[in-house]
Parts: sequence; structure tokens; C-alpha cells
Amino acid sequence: METIISVPRYALTRIPFAPAHRTGVLVIGAGAAGLTAALTAAARTDVTVLARGALPESNSAWAQGGIAAALDAADSPGAHIADTLVAGAGLSDAAAVAALAHEAPALMRELAARGVPFERSDEVHFDLGLEGGHSARRIVHVGDATGWAVTRQLIAEARAHPRITLLEGWHAVDLLDADGAVIGALARDPAGRWHWLLASATIIASGGVGALYGLTSNQPVAVGEGIAMAFRAGAELADMEFVQFHPTVYHTRAGQGFLVTEAARGEGGILRTLDGERFMPDYDPRGELAPRDVVTRGIYAAMRATGSDHVLLDLTHLPAATIEQHFPTICARLRADGLDPVTQPIPVAPASHYLMGGIRTDLEGATSLPGLYAAGEAACTGVHGANRLASNSLLECLVFGRRAGRAAAADDHRPPAARCRFPALTGHAMGRTERGPAPPPLAGRPAPAWRERLAKIMRTAAGPLRDGERLQGGAATLAAWPTQADPDDPEGLTAANAGLVARLIVAGATMREESRGGHYRVDYPQPREEWRAHSVQTRGRPPFVVASVAPATLAHAAD
Repeated sequence: METIISVPRYALTRIPFAPAHRTGVLVIGAGAAGLTAALTAAARTDVTVLARGALPESNSAWAQGGIAAALDAADSPGAHIADTLVAGAGLSDAAAVAALAHEAPALMRELAARGVPFERSDEVHFDLGLEGGHSARRIVHVGDATGWAVTRQLIAEARAHPRITLLEGWHAVDLLDADGAVIGALARDPAGRWHWLLASATIIASGGVGALYGLTSNQPVAVGEGIAMAFRAGAELADMEFVQFHPTVYHTRAGQGFLVTEAARGEGGILRTLDGERFMPDYDPRGELAPRDVVTRGIYAAMRATGSDHVLLDLTHLPAATIEQHFPTICARLRADGLDPVTQPIPVAPASHYLMGGIRTDLEGATSLPGLYAAGEAACTGVHGANRLASNSLLECLVFGRRAGRAAAADDHRPPAARCRFPALTGHAMGRTERGPAPPPLAGRPAPAWRERLAKIMRTAAGPLRDGERLQGGAATLAAWPTQADPDDPEGLTAANAGLVARLIVAGATMREESRGGHYRVDYPQPREEWRAHSVQTRGRPPFVVASVAPATLAHAAD
């Protein structure tokens, strides 16, 4: 089993000759984190945002749940901090969690004032939901489509901003560097032409890795390409082994995963075996409201005990009006498949959902490489530790997207002058997204064969239940995965970067010989104090660990 991941510096087998363009801040990714970063940075400089597909195609837009914020008089940021630290299983960074929780209430009020139609109990107060792991009702939401409501508002603001250029269907593949600093990226436009995009600062906000596993709640683009780009350039990655599997994902007739939000359990949904028996209270006293990793393992135990590939999420005992009001998107989607959640239990099973690890950053989104920042699921800010608390993901995108955008706009790591004598990347030079048709939705394209091959490897080696033998087998198989592709082979380039990220997840899971949070080793079923630490991987160097903050420090942060 290799411990050092050695791959070529570039995914491209050759660097294509291409026109070069300059912008102030380059943002790779157009979900909540990328758009928030862009809007913040645009207060000081020109910003270019690359969207891998059409603008609405992000995990942020698909997020059904809500956003956690201590807005009730009986709640507090301190309680939000405490709940986040418990879910993080000893690996959350106290300062990052404090920033998240303390900035959340004002940010929710600001978003509401900007036009996000959060549901309210009256003209003054938000209608706050409850989700697993939270000690109070603190989830602001827009029905079961909060992510789309927020993302739609951010897209509208970005489209209207004179300093932001939005480029849809652009595929960033490799970062560019000079004199030790990242100076931009190589990207392919929808027509297949390559471009050198030079920037004073680059922000990776490209999302997570869920699509590596096949059945997932994520968009098809979520194969970790931005994380792979950062690793190839020499950036530090942290905690890549911590992949969260959402307990309740419905397998659609079309073969895709459709997430049934945790709020369904928060409102009283019950998990049952196919025989109708409730099982979670026997597995954990918190029942259906236990943290996601606990619920996932409870479901796996029930499936093994009954010989089934799914369990049932039962909402039928709830008032029909409650189900219709709180979960209109879920009702519509399930009914399109011939299932009515008001009268029928929903077949669900765990599926890959969220990456707690990623590109290692500080509180302002800065990575270990000058000129490179990261935000959102591609980043490891330290907020989530070993397991993300429900509804902290969109919040992290907004809080740390804003911080990264502010820091990147103030960055002075400008590309060397010899490489900067190119036209600015503006609406006139490149064409804003409004001037041409959006690319076809990625979700509507047939999946290439490599995706299923890679998904099978990852489900076997690094799924919710892991062990050393399967991890080593997965690592050996992935070591033979192609690491580069020709510039004329965009699918091969995606496969090369996806395979690299898969290797990083498996390597981290192999190294961590314990169970903690979203990482569960059957051969090491208990947490170990010596592993209260972060795993860090860097290209061409041995992995190392960084001790987590002391428990006493965590307790103080919640005061």
C-alpha cells in the first residue's frame, strides 16, 4: 500500500497553446460558496466565475434542508457551537465553529432582506425547523428547496453585477503557478477551446465528491475536480477520509439518487424495516434524530438483519397538510415515480452526501499556496470535523465564501508582468452568459463507463463500512487508474482528476486506524485518542497528522 500519492503536476498531457486573459479574482465553481465569494470580491475588483455546467447545476441548488442559525430567543450561538462540536467528534476547529455560529443570525436576516423568502411563523419571526443533532429549533428554510431559493437569489445578484462575468459550461482542469504562487487556471470553454485565465487570486469553490460513489444526493459534477487541481499544484488537503453518507436517499426509477431531507425525520418521520418495525431507538436513544453517521449505521444494521437493500421512511402518521406544506418538492418528485408519501412509506438507503475534508484553509479561506483560496465543500475549514451537523453546509458556504472573497480581493499575489499583457476577461472580451445559450444540463447526459467502474471501487473500498483489506484492494486498483489525458479528451481529464480524488479518500481512510464521525472501520470500531488529529496529504510528500484542539478548548468555545 503506497503512502505517498505521486501524480504528474498536470492532468493535461501537454499544455495547449491558448489565448490568455486577465481578471482580478477567478472563482472556480458557481454554487452558494462561489457566488458569495464573487459578490464579496466584486466590491473591490473584477471577478470571473466558471460554472462547470449551467448555473443552477450545483449541490447548493439541490439542498433541500435549511440553514442553521440561532434566531430563537431560547437559543444561542453558544448552543449552536456546542451541537456542532458534538457532531464533529473531537475534530472541529473551535475558532471556525465560533465564526460560523456567531455570524449566522445576522446573515440570515440579511438574506431575507435581500429577497430570500424564508418561511415565517409571523411577520417578525422565522419558522424554525428541527433536525438531527440540534438541541433547539434553529433551521430556517424555504419549504424543502432552501438551497435553490438561496442560489437563485445569488445568481440573480451576480448576473446583475457589472464587475462579475459568469461563464457557464467552462471546465477548469489545471491550476497555473509562477514564482511559488497560483496565478490562475487552464480551462476549456463550451466550444472546446482552451484558455489561460490569469488572476491575482483564485478561489476553488467547486464542491464535493459524492458522485464518485454513483448513488448519491449530489450533482454529477461532484467528483472533486477542484480538489484534485489543488493537490496537483501542491496544496495541502486535510481529512479526506471523512465522507458523510446521508441516511435517507430514494433511488429513482431513472437510477439516480434523490435525497429525502433530514427535516422529514425532524418533523416526526419514522424509520422502519420492510416488516414495519421501528428500529432506530434500539440502535441509539436519540432514535431518528441521532447524527447522520449513527443513523446510517443503524439503517445498515437493519438492512443486514432483514436481508434488504433498503428500509422505509414513514411519514404516513403525520397530517397530510404538514407533509404537503413542508415537503412539496419531495411530494412532487415521489409522485412522479408513482409513490405518494402521504399514504405510502418511502424506500430509502444511505448514499454518499458530503465531504468533511478538502483543501486545507484558514479562517479567511487561504490555502497553503499563495494566491489560492477555497470555500464551500471543496474546502476543509475545520467547521465540520469528523462529521457535519445538519444544515451547517449552506451556512458554511455563505460565511466562509464571504470571508474568502474578501481576502482574495485584497490579495497582492499578482501574476508576473511578462504573463499579464493580455486583454482583461470581460463581458466584451469573452461574452457574458446572457449572450449565448447555456450548455445542456450535465444531469441529462449519459454517464460514461468509467463512472460506474470508479463508483464500484469506492462503494466496496471506502463506503460507510470500511476495513483494511478492502481499502488496500481499492488502493491497488486505483493505483493503475489513468492520471492524465489529452487536451482533446475532456471526459478523460475528468476521469483522471476523479480517480486521483478517489485515491486520496482511500489513502486517508487506510491511514486512520480508528472509527470517528463519518469514518467507520469495522476492524477498528472505536475512536482512539491518538487519532484525535487531522490527516494531511500533499503531492509527492508523506502524509502527516496535525493534533486537533484540546477538549477543554472546545468546551470553552461553547460558552
